[in-house]
Amino acid sequence: MIDSLKTLQTKRTALKREINGKEADLHKIWDDLFHKKEENLMSSLSPTKRIMSFISSSTVVIDGMLLGWKLYNRFGRKRR
Repeated sequence: MIDSLKTLQTKRTALKREINGKEADLHKIWDDLFHKKEENLMSSLSPTKRIMSFISSSTVVIDGMLLGWKLYNRFGRKRR
């Protein structure tokens, strides 16, 4: 039981410290769970995987450009 204002303030600061400590722990756990570290990701890949990744991303870009060109030809030009 709390007898005076002084004990209430001490209890309050102790609880604040405990909450801040647990919040920091939760923040660290959250970061470990959802934010993967990508340190030296490309250097860890083999040259073949790097080339395949480049080809795959290039294919996606070219496909997007072709889709844009087709849509432009179909809908973008004014009818004659």
